Order: sequence, then C-alpha cells, then structure tokens
Amino acid sequence: MSVDGDDVTSRYVLDADGSSGGQVVLSSGTALGPRANASVRIDAVNDSIDTETIRPGIVDVAVTDATVTEGSDADVYENATIAFVANGGSDDVDQSFEVVDETDALVFAGRTGSGSQAFVFDTDARNWSGGYEIETRLDDGRADERTDLAVRALELDVAVDDRNLTTDDAVEGTVLANAGGRTVEVALADESGAVVARANETLAGNGETPIEIGGDALAAAGPGNYTVTVTDVATETASASEAITVVDAALRTAAFRSSVVGEDAGDVVEIGVELAYADAVTVTIGSDADGFGANVTVDDRNGDGRVRLRFNTDAVVGETALPADGGDVFATAPPRGANATANVTDAVVAADVDDRYAIQGSLAAGEYELGVRPGTDASAAAESVGTLVLDAPAPESLATWVAPAGTDFGAFEDVEAAADAARLVPSTEIAVGDVVVHRIVAPGLAGALASQSGSTAEAFFALAGTAPGHRHALNVTQADPGANAEAYQLELNHSNADVVADPANDTYVVAYRLDGPGAADDDAVGTRESTGAPGPGDALTVEFAVNESGPFDGLDDTERSMGGEYALVEGRIATDREPVVVAAAANQSIGGRTTAAPGTVLDLRIRSANGSGAFLKTGSAVVDPEGDWRAVFDFGNRSVGENFTLTSRVGVVADDAELAVAGVVRANATNVTNATTPNGTTASGAGGGGAPGAAGRSGGDSIRVDATATATARPTAAPTESDGSIADSIREFGEEVVAEVTNDRGEPLGDRLSGFDVVVVVSFLSLVGCFFFVRYV
Repeated sequence: MSVDGDDVTSRYVLDADGSSGGQVVLSSGTALGPRANASVRIDAVNDSIDTETIRPGIVDVAVTDATVTEGSDADVYENATIAFVANGGSDDVDQSFEVVDETDALVFAGRTGSGSQAFVFDTDARNWSGGYEIETRLDDGRADERTDLAVRALELDVAVDDRNLTTDDAVEGTVLANAGGRTVEVALADESGAVVARANETLAGNGETPIEIGGDALAAAGPGNYTVTVTDVATETASASEAITVVDAALRTAAFRSSVVGEDAGDVVEIGVELAYADAVTVTIGSDADGFGANVTVDDRNGDGRVRLRFNTDAVVGETALPADGGDVFATAPPRGANATANVTDAVVAADVDDRYAIQGSLAAGEYELGVRPGTDASAAAESVGTLVLDAPAPESLATWVAPAGTDFGAFEDVEAAADAARLVPSTEIAVGDVVVHRIVAPGLAGALASQSGSTAEAFFALAGTAPGHRHALNVTQADPGANAEAYQLELNHSNADVVADPANDTYVVAYRLDGPGAADDDAVGTRESTGAPGPGDALTVEFAVNESGPFDGLDDTERSMGGEYALVEGRIATDREPVVVAAAANQSIGGRTTAAPGTVLDLRIRSANGSGAFLKTGSAVVDPEGDWRAVFDFGNRSVGENFTLTSRVGVVADDAELAVAGVVRANATNVTNATTPNGTTASGAGGGGAPGAAGRSGGDSIRVDATATATARPTAAPTESDGSIADSIREFGEEVVAEVTNDRGEPLGDRLSGFDVVVVVSFLSLVGCFFFVRYV
C-alpha cells in the first residue's frame, strides 16, 4: 500500500484477498487526507474465484470525500466526490442503480462493476446540487433500495478584519462555512497570484473559525495589494476576501483635527481625530500633572478616516472604572459629509479612567493634556498631542419669544425654521393662548442632560429643583398679585411644555401655552397655587438659575441667575378703519392689527349684508412681526353700493371679540391697494404670496446665534389711521367727498351737484386751506 509515495503497507490489514466474491479489501485506522495520492500493488493472484476481476499490477485508489451507503440517506456538499456502496443484502457486486432528481427525472444509470460494490460520483463534474434519489435494482429489474442524497452548498466564505494594513501587521479574519470539522487551506497571495503564506485550519464545530497570518509574512513581502483565499481541502470549494492594501508601517498616522479643544466644564466635549491606514485610534485625556487621566479607543467602522469622539465631562465625576463601550462618559458622534447617511457609525470599543484620580463634584476648569496614537495600545507613544481647555460655566442670557397658538417644537431645527419665517419673535406682550417661548443660553448643563433618559423635556425637568443632583430652576411667577393676594407660580413640567436643545451652542428652548379661548385644560400650563390663574393683564417674571454645585460651584447669586418678564394681553383683532370700504375691482386690500402672535393665520370671511346681492368670499391673512395683517379680495364682480360684513376666526380671540365689521363697495376706496399686498397674504381668488418676511423682527434673524435679542412690546389692536403726506391726506379727503357726491347707484357728479348746496363746495375748499395751514404752521 502506497500513500503519497510512501510505503504504508504495515498500517493496513488485508480483510479480503479476493478468494470470495473476487474482492480485495484493505482497512486501516489511519485516515487518508482528501488530497492523498494512494495506490495498491498486487503482486500475484492465487485461487481467485474470478480471475477477470483481479490482476497483478498497481491499482490507483479513488479517495472520496464522503461515503453513501445503500439505504442510508445522506447529506454531502457541492463539489464533493462521493462513494456509493451497495450492501443492501442482495447481490451487491456489479449492482445496477438509477439516479433521479427532485422531479423524478432520470439523471444517470449505471453499475458498480464486476466484483465491486462501490461506485464513485464526482458532483462537481456532474454539476450536482439539490436533492437526488439513488435506487438500486434487482437482477429481474425490480426496485431494491432507495437512498436519498442531498447535495448542499458549503457556503464557504472569508472576511478580513482590516483591509488597510502596514508591513508590521498580521492579517486577521474569519472563515465561515455551513459545516464544522472540515480542513481548509488559508493562503495569502499578492496581486500576481503568487502565494506568500499558506496554512491549514480545521473549522470549528459551528463552521466559524478565526484565522491569522503572522506579520512576518507582510514584512517579508512588502507593501502592495493582497488577497486571502480559503479552500475546502475535500471539495476544493474556494472563496477569496476583498483586496487588502498594505503600506509601509511609517505611513500609519493619527492626529487631532485641532490642537486646542475648548468647552465649558459640565458640557460634552467633541474631539476630532483624523487617521490614515488605521481602523482604530486611542485617545488619552489628562495626565498625572493634571490630576485626571482616561483612555478611550474608537473603531473607525465606516472607514472614512475620521473619528468624532464625545467626552461627557459631567458623567465622569465619581467614576473609577468604565465599561468597554465608554458608558455615559465616552461616545461617538454621527458621521458627517459623504458618510452622513450611512448606517455605520464609529464605536467606542475600550475605555478606562485612572482610579487614582476619582473626580468629586466636578471636573475642574483648566487645561488637560491630549494625546492620540493609531491602534488600540494606550501605552504606545502619542503621535499627536493637544490641549483640552475647560472654562468655568455661568448662565449667559434669557429671552422671551412668542409663537402662534398650536406651534409644536419637536427639534431645534423647528425653532430655527420658525424664527427664520417670522413665526417666532421676541415679545414682552403675549396674547393668552399663544405659545410662550423662553430661550436660555446656559453653558455647563449639556453633560447632565445627556446622561438622563427619556425625552429632552423629561431630562430638562428631571434636573430642575433644589435637591442634591438638581442643576437648575426655571420659575415663572406673577409679578404684581395685588394687595393681600398671593402671587401664583406656573407649574411647568415635561407634560405641558416642549423643550428642545442645541447643546453645542449651550441653548435650550422651553415652550408652553397658557390657557386661552377654547383651549383644553390638559395641554395648558396651570399654577401651583389655587389663589390665581394666568389671565389678561397679568405681568409675569421669568427667572432661570443654576444651583451652587457641580460645575457652578463658586458662582455668586448674581452670576447664577438671570431674569426677564412678559405681560399677558387679551387676544384682539381690528381693522384699520370702520366701515371697511373697497372698490368694485380686483385686488382689494383689507388690513388691520391684532395681538395674536406673528405668523398666526387669520381666517376671514366676507358675507353680503341684507339688501345686497348674496355673495360669500373667504380668505386668510398672516400676522406680520409688527402685528399687522392684510388680505386681498376680488370685488371685480360686485356692484357699487353693495354692503357686506367682514368676520374673522382667530384661535386666541374670544368669539365675542372676533371681527364683525360692516363694509361697502364704492367706486373708489381709500383703503384699497390695487396690487398684491407687501406682506404676501392671500385670499381665495386673489392670488398672493407665502409667509411674511422677517422685516421688523426684533433681535436678528437667528434664534440660535443671537444671544442679545431685545423683546419689544406688541402693538394693541386699536384701529389707527396711517400718517401719509399732505398730498395723500388731501387726496383721501377729496375721494371721500367724491364718494358722497356720487351716490351708491353710480349717478354722475353733475346730476348730484344740481341739488347740492354750493356752500358744501366752498366749505370743502376752506377745509383744504385750513388743513394745509395746520400741517405746515
């Protein structure tokens, strides 16, 4: 017996010498490898019952990957060579059989051969995959035994952990397959196909096995592109990894994006790192001289060569050990730029804090050393150094703004969008029912908020109070309750107030609504006392203060708090003049003023009055930042002399205070603008623009960046006359007289003057002269 050129006869036992049945059978306790080259040399044949089946000479042995025994169902893998052995109890030598597929279609028919019970199938050569049935036949042609055979995919695969390596690195990865216990060859080849390293691995029981090709292989092979190929030794099924780029070890780098990183104590620091030819970086914060030390390793899982590490300076207080993922202390920021929409985010994979310097109270303001190196070894020398500067925080500003009733702020972007559209403006007078908005700029809170669970509102109010662990208080209190009356205080909480944050800019926005006409009690802010309830005419003071603990320790009372005030007014609406006068033409402008918040949409309706032809017009107007509103209607199809009533529907205006103003169609109208209104309001059939612009908005265009916005008192709803030039005033008065002289039926002026006292004309001229004198004396 010879295996791979070696004589191994001593390892085998001759179980059958051919004298019975014409078979020669050898057995051994030593398994043959799948790729073994084996042969049997027969020196002589004696007393064989069938000298036709056995002859002297060398007989090659077919080494198969699997054996399928007649009557025993079996599973094998694609590309395998299998031996089918007939031993069903009938005449098993020179056994005939048929193979059919899952549709019972004949695939193959054959015999085991003279003196043989075995037949060898090469599933690769026959391109077999799926289910088959082997059916043996008796000599009379009847079916004997049926054997089910499933040919399955091995699904061999290989994945490398890092596709960017240096010549100092080892190649690491994982082999995956549908079967365990199989032998696979792992080969590392360069781009020309030349193998630079090779090793055999036995798959674990679950088919998943780690592999490693030592760094010496790459050091010897040098920079270039490489591929790892794994081959199942038995079936020669193979799979290759994605290309691996190997560079000289000197090219692997890691560096801080900025050498100086600044933030306030108690906030969350973001540290940017750029890396090349590395999948991970390790950052060190602090030193023995700083009295604080921590290490964190971040895996660049999206492979963009950038890492944004976040360090919560509040959460580290009291910590002496950290979980591998950094816990509340370390995290990564979502990717930006080209990777912003990717589902893969960088991850903290290791973190620790020096337990010799357990921080109590707060991480002190000051400077801390920074160091970074590629890889996961925190003890390696830093390739880039920097400085973390923590400032002592203190509250900076508090401003009160107003938004239309029903406004919801789900994210800070909603706040910015409302401010840009003039639907959120500073104000010291707010109609009951509109949304009150407090914009707070307070460094030092972001870290504590980030460690809280739940929504931003839940986190904000969970930290509100004076007990240990609380960080701040927001109090809104009645300013002047009157003699012998107790001031009420608003009961603000996460169920009746929205809170959105822009932690990077230390900005927090709290929005709530006081009760108004038609409001539901469950979504309006109440008070802590039963002695009063917010209402028109009340003045309220707003105070935001941080507690004298944590990062705010050491601040005096004036440094810890900031305040403001606003007044509640009744929701009102009025027109510029009564009655409303329009011309029988298109683009007729009707306007007025209101105490409703800028951005509020006013629903307007014009209905014909008694005695006029029936008609109905609907429209809308948007309140501008100054409290003005204007809508445009089409009266081109109406007649001079028709009367109508203008009504309104405004959420913060009580029903009995809504508009119910009389109007008339005349030949000319002094309050008519025959053009689209400048603030872009619209009415049905009248065309128009979108939301009003931000003209007149106090405090700049951005709620996020403008920390010094000054609130202004909202205008009242009392009707006013516009101040025009003397020519405008004379023309207006003249048009009114002409309108009186010309009757509602449109009679000519001459007809009307025929019965008109000339004194009226003289009086008119005298009044013009007096008006001129008064205006210019």
